[in-house]
Amino acid sequence: MNFFLRRQQPLSPPSPGADALERVRLLVAGERAADGSALEELTAALLEVGSTGSAEDSFEALRTLTERPVLLLRLDAFIRREWWHPTCPTPRPVEADPVALALAASHADGRIRERAVRRMLDQPHPGTMPFLVLRTSDWVRQVRDAASAGLAVLLHGDPLLATPATVRTALLINRRQRGAFAHGQLLVPLLTGSTTALTGTLLAAPEAPVRRFALDAVAHRLGLRDLAALAERDSDRRVRARAAEAAARQAVWTDQAELLRRLARSRHAEVRVTALTGLMRTGSPQSVVAYLDDPSAQVRALAREAARRTGTDPLTHYQAAVRADDPQVGAVAGLAETGGRADVPLLDALLDNPAPQVRVHALRALRSLDVVPVPRGTALLQDDSAAVVKEAAAALVPSATRLPADLLWDMLTDPQRPAVRRAGYRLLSRRDRLTALRAAVLASGDTHPRLAAQGRTDATTRIRELTPHPWLTRPVPTLDADPAQAAELLTLAEERRTVLTEDVIQLLRDALRPVPGSR
Repeated sequence: MNFFLRRQQPLSPPSPGADALERVRLLVAGERAADGSALEELTAALLEVGSTGSAEDSFEALRTLTERPVLLLRLDAFIRREWWHPTCPTPRPVEADPVALALAASHADGRIRERAVRRMLDQPHPGTMPFLVLRTSDWVRQVRDAASAGLAVLLHGDPLLATPATVRTALLINRRQRGAFAHGQLLVPLLTGSTTALTGTLLAAPEAPVRRFALDAVAHRLGLRDLAALAERDSDRRVRARAAEAAARQAVWTDQAELLRRLARSRHAEVRVTALTGLMRTGSPQSVVAYLDDPSAQVRALAREAARRTGTDPLTHYQAAVRADDPQVGAVAGLAETGGRADVPLLDALLDNPAPQVRVHALRALRSLDVVPVPRGTALLQDDSAAVVKEAAAALVPSATRLPADLLWDMLTDPQRPAVRRAGYRLLSRRDRLTALRAAVLASGDTHPRLAAQGRTDATTRIRELTPHPWLTRPVPTLDADPAQAAELLTLAEERRTVLTEDVIQLLRDALRPVPGSR
């Protein structure tokens, strides 16, 4: 049966000469894709493709839409709301193209949705499978039962209908109250291994959740070479970790230490730690000791355990490693993890190391031992490396009130380096209330967007804290500003009128107004 609800007038007048399929692509990719007007335009563009284009164009439009399953779910909800409204025209039968059929499955009328589901089952196509999956979680039992039974039959007959977009849609609706059925049915062809083509398609999908879904189901059937390739090359951290775990398990069972050593050389820490754990289980702790200077804290901890088993003293190793001409950052962090205050001179010396990352880790190590040298740390606030400046500011936060105020104000107004301005603001914010508020107001006009946003938020919060509230019993803090300081602060706030709202500036005026009878 052919059917679909059409409006009497197009939802959005098409641009002269605009290609409807290209409009679908632009709307799907656009930043406005989530708001109501964009969804209305998208629906109109889809309908235009279905009514004026070929079947290939219609399926291409559906494929473009289903590449963003979150948008598909929003469009599904939008169509139900829009076409349920009493002012919408009455549905009438039309020639059912693929787009019309897919969108009919989202209609507010359950009978229309059920007819759309049955037609999709009669003419199965990978492009309409995500829309069928959506209906397996339908709130109307007749629609839900028809979609669920049909999905099971289709996947049994042709597992390749489980496209990446279909799986991604099922993963999203799995969070719903009635959404688990499709998730379970898509697992069946993977668990049974009915087709290797499906496994390859899903493991090569661009969406990381789809690859995780497939790997969890087929990891026990993949060979070591395939698992190692996933662990080394996949872009998703969780896929790499799961593949490495499965590969390491198989390598331990089959005593393939060489593959574990290969994975231990991976640039990804989650792969290295899994491979080294496997080497420990195969009785090769000596191979793990070589990773005492690894950048990853987990790997270093594992290497220290291996060192203890082989009689190596990690602390002695780290002390020697940081004395080298080119110390590794992992050795510096390892010394902080195993050493104590007796090792502070070694860490102090690293603050002059030419490598910025070594200086960063030396500051971090001194900070963890609570022995940051204030004069040397203050000098590093002007370091050439932005990472060193940031770490120096973090290390000096407990000593913010002991730092020269003029230096911090100069940092906040540094004309060239946002990292220096952010460090100056962070330290000024840890001083007295008046200084912190003045710094926030000043930073709210910064050219760096993140610092400006932080200053604007902090200034607004601090000014509102100065306002008494009749329903709150907390004491209202005071700024303790003399008339000159109050005038300067108010002038600065007036200059930031474009970023601070008028009501916030008025609250500041009220807070700075002298109390009657005071001197």
